[in-house]
Amino acid sequence: MSRRSARDTAFRLFYEYSINNEFNPATMDVMRDCFDTGMNENAWDYVRRIIGAYAGNSEKVDALIKKNLKGWSINHMQKVDLAILRLGVSEILFLDDIMTNITINECVELAKKYGSDDSPRFVNGVLAGVVSAKAGADEG
Repeated sequence: MSRRSARDTAFRLFYEYSINNEFNPATMDVMRDCFDTGMNENAWDYVRRIIGAYAGNSEKVDALIKKNLKGWSINHMQKVDLAILRLGVSEILFLDDIMTNITINECVELAKKYGSDDSPRFVNGVLAGVVSAKAGADEG
């Protein structure tokens, strides 16, 4: 099973988080046992890593998203877009084994699949700002 499928599963967990403000372990169990039964252990490791990366750094991730929103508030944006951005920023900041351009591309694909017509461009723009900010921080 591909990382794309794992990212899709992680997105659904991030979406639940954007509504309930918590990651429910029972949801992951249900997804594993009922819906995403074809995913291998490497895919589930990715899901656990990305959820853990966000859970341990949620304030930093959300602050970086807020900093790169142009004319939006994190509290008023679509929950789908917020979930995708949290996933993407967590990957960019904390999963060094994934290339940034792949993260952005995969997040844009999630936005096309789950978001509104404007979501892909919005997600791409915010993530590009995050990458630029990260590059500036890495240099400084």
